[in-house]
Amino acid sequence: MQYLRIENLSPDMQLAKAVVGEDGRLLVGAGHRISETVLKRMTNMGFQGAYIETPGFEDIIIDDVIPDELRAKAFEALYKNDYLSCISIAKKIVQEMKYKETLKLDLLDIKNNKNYEYRHCVSVAVYAVAIGVGYGLTDEQLDNLAIAGLLHDIGKFDVKKRVLNAKHVYNDKEMDEMKKHPMYSYETLKEYPSISSVARNSILFHHENLDGTGYYGISGEKLGIFPRILRVADTYDAFTAQRKYREAFTPAYAMEYIMSNVGTLFDKGVVDVFTREFPIYPNGFTLKLSNGEVVVVVSNDSNSMRPKVRRMDKVDVDLATDPEYRSVMIESMM
Repeated sequence: MQYLRIENLSPDMQLAKAVVGEDGRLLVGAGHRISETVLKRMTNMGFQGAYIETPGFEDIIIDDVIPDELRAKAFEALYKNDYLSCISIAKKIVQEMKYKETLKLDLLDIKNNKNYEYRHCVSVAVYAVAIGVGYGLTDEQLDNLAIAGLLHDIGKFDVKKRVLNAKHVYNDKEMDEMKKHPMYSYETLKEYPSISSVARNSILFHHENLDGTGYYGISGEKLGIFPRILRVADTYDAFTAQRKYREAFTPAYAMEYIMSNVGTLFDKGVVDVFTREFPIYPNGFTLKLSNGEVVVVVSNDSNSMRPKVRRMDKVDVDLATDPEYRSVMIESMM
């Protein structure tokens, strides 16, 4: 399979992964071909792209990190403000992820910009657990981290709707209002004694920076490990999602931003684990090279900066070791 951005999809392409609509339900199933109607609907709904089946790339198989059914249940529980169900769902996410032999997050979450906040919460929980597993956290810590990740942004729904639904970059007044959402989340969850103080405090401080320039000015070791993990997971998902006021950034761009801000915004130990678990160029991604060739990533295990790729003539090339490609650069993602 290969991943293509929405502008590079065309009718009659066969889906390799299902596309889920804004309500968490199936829009188009895997194996079905994209019709003109479906493609227009995906475009109007703000989908970034899709995984398609392409002859010669059938061996590129990307497993789901968590089952679609569990992701849909998490989405539904958040939508209904059913926070008790969110607790049990968060623990199920941990159980799904911690026993996987390899936990490489190649699969891009195919989300649209409708109900972004709900999908964002689920993605942050998954990303945070992946980092937590790599960091060596205990089962209890992973459960608390997953709960914090899943519920970290529920306070946004107490932010004035005109701010939350703004189609532009926030002005100062709107940003001041948005900065209240961690406190709103914290206050809401105080009513749930089954949610630990560790999880609630992590939610409260998930927008803090290592150097103290975050929302509330908490810095360094005072933050604890959970807020530092959430800060990275939250940033990565926000950057790679399409927003109402901008297009989605590529995983490579998000990764570069995070790595370039180690020691100021982000904790080095967390980012070290993050870069090990999250590939810069995920498998199945279609790339354009500086020599004009279009290739698909087949493996990023040995060198995430220079992955192994497959050309359109079905020849595999290792960008890290092939002497003919030593000076060839990755220009863009298609």
